[in-house]
Amino acid sequence: MSENTNESFMNGENEEQELERLRAEVEAEMEQDIAMMPSDEVQNDAPLPEPPPEKKKQERELPDWMVDKLTINEMKFCKMFTEKHPLKCIGGRFYDYDGLVDENALGNEIYRMLRQAVWFGLPKKVTLIMDTLRHYCYSKPLLPDTRYIHLLNGKLDLNGNFYPHKEFCINRLNVWYKPDIWNTGAYYPEKFLTFLLELLTPEDVNTLQEYLGYLLIPSTKGQKMMFIIGQGGEGKSRIAIVLREIFGDNMITGNFQRIENDRFFRYNLKDKLLMVDDDMQMSALPSTGYIKNLVTAEIPIDVEAKGKQSEQALLYTRLLCFGNGSPKALYDKSQGFSRRMIILTTLTPPENRVVDPHIADKFIAEKDKIFCWMFDGLRRLIANNYRFTISDKAKLNVKETMQDSCNIPDYLSDSSRVNYGEKLCVTSSALYDSYNRWCEDNALTALKRETFISWVKQNEDKYSIAYSTNIASNGKNVRGFKGIALTFSYQ
Repeated sequence: MSENTNESFMNGENEEQELERLRAEVEAEMEQDIAMMPSDEVQNDAPLPEPPPEKKKQERELPDWMVDKLTINEMKFCKMFTEKHPLKCIGGRFYDYDGLVDENALGNEIYRMLRQAVWFGLPKKVTLIMDTLRHYCYSKPLLPDTRYIHLLNGKLDLNGNFYPHKEFCINRLNVWYKPDIWNTGAYYPEKFLTFLLELLTPEDVNTLQEYLGYLLIPSTKGQKMMFIIGQGGEGKSRIAIVLREIFGDNMITGNFQRIENDRFFRYNLKDKLLMVDDDMQMSALPSTGYIKNLVTAEIPIDVEAKGKQSEQALLYTRLLCFGNGSPKALYDKSQGFSRRMIILTTLTPPENRVVDPHIADKFIAEKDKIFCWMFDGLRRLIANNYRFTISDKAKLNVKETMQDSCNIPDYLSDSSRVNYGEKLCVTSSALYDSYNRWCEDNALTALKRETFISWVKQNEDKYSIAYSTNIASNGKNVRGFKGIALTFSYQ
């Protein structure tokens, strides 16, 4: 062999040796890796696992009232919703068979249904559906129906006939009526009546029974508001607790003064059978016009919600107030305010009386019987043509309240100051000066001159006197009254 041939041979031999060496190293590394693997993973000639198939996303099935993932068919939704939950929208507020609907609860019910299919903008869509429902369920106002009392399981007419089916109404009482209760003998509430007879005289208990029965129907024919006055600690406000249980959302609690002073508060009286003030303020009312209209309302009254245009509403809310003193009017000294009041005064509680903190719960347990007792009072009131049975004591309470707020009758009945006769006369100025001095002598506050003269003019028939613009005084004709003169005058 030549030198070149020998060199090539040697190079080829070295390459084969190098490949053998590399192959041996790779096989050694593979055997080492296999030895380090868990035994259950070592499989000879095992095929490589196939990759798992890709899971297909399951599309949620859209309900009938969804057009697509973003669009609701509002009419279909409203139709489906009202088939399950019948509604009427009266005056912008929702009613169902149980009466006024809580809009927060209604919105939450709609939200729970929409979230099953709606992905985006859910709060706005709830508001949209609520607004659509107002139009979809629109109904003309339901006039107050004084022929029936609507209860949880039907309605009761004023003759005592019960109809076991529910219909749309504005006011439904929280009472499950049992028609056979009248056949059980003593259906009167024993504990409640025992409490009342310790609180009031028997005659005043009858008056209270008629007034509470009067609250059961949406009527103002009785034209009265009731005040129960005591010194405190008698437990008279416990009556309000059991009334709340019976009337439910048809009763509100509030401040008697706000009816006159807060124009927005009056809106809360819409569709309410009763307003209770369980701690009446003692300050005198600056005006009484709205309260008088409310007590005798037979035509719609203007009410206004905050931020909204005022509207006309037929209110029939009756007033029941508890306090430590009689209501007073600052300027209204007419009989128009006092004649609308029934004032009951409580008896002095016995010294050894033990206060029962659970007495209200015991009254609530007699709720069905209390309702029957109230219903008896209503029927007696209707039979008496909506004239309440008022005791002499209650009449005297109103008279004394009127005297406290207006001392003019006491002055005009004081024969040492004035006398009466067909040929007598006095000027308005002299009569008021005499009245003003009389108030000073008796440590009383004199009313303003205009209030005094106006009151005497309004009550001239009662005293057989007449207002005149031709009363002679110092050679002049001035205003005054005929038929009355001063017995004593100050010089």
